[in-house]
Amino acid sequence: MKALIVYHTKTGHTKDAADAIARGLKEKGVDPTIKTAASTSAIEVEDYDILLTGTPTYATTMYKGPAKAVAKFLDSLKPSALKGKYAGAFSAYAASGGEKVVASTEHILEGLGATVVVGGPAVKAGAPLSLWQGPAVTDPDLKKCEEFGRKVAETAS
Repeated sequence: MKALIVYHTKTGHTKDAADAIARGLKEKGVDPTIKTAASTSAIEVEDYDILLTGTPTYATTMYKGPAKAVAKFLDSLKPSALKGKYAGAFSAYAASGGEKVVASTEHILEGLGATVVVGGPAVKAGAPLSLWQGPAVTDPDLKKCEEFGRKVAETAS
């Protein structure tokens, strides 16, 4: 079984979460590939059983959905592109809104036909309204990400 983890980040925190989720997937025998949203084409999704999307939570997208790069990637998928696949979402946030962005992204994935593993992690990291890297993702949050990877793998198998 193969998983594609597509993410966007400016400070590296969402990538840290993606790496932790990949570790959880690997523990359960799933082969993960991690790519940025900007470098991933819609056609690549066909080769995977699982699609996980990660986005930072910005003040401009706090309650609306994923960052523009991830939204653009998801918009490039055909309406039934994820039929028969499993999917999930995760987010990194500095102030608030991470859980709402995860839920909004899960809704988009469901609309694309995926079986969504709900409850993806929202991890706190960074500095509000800043491109300064700020505090890193904490070990407890990284463990939540690893657990989510295991949960997705178990659900999909």
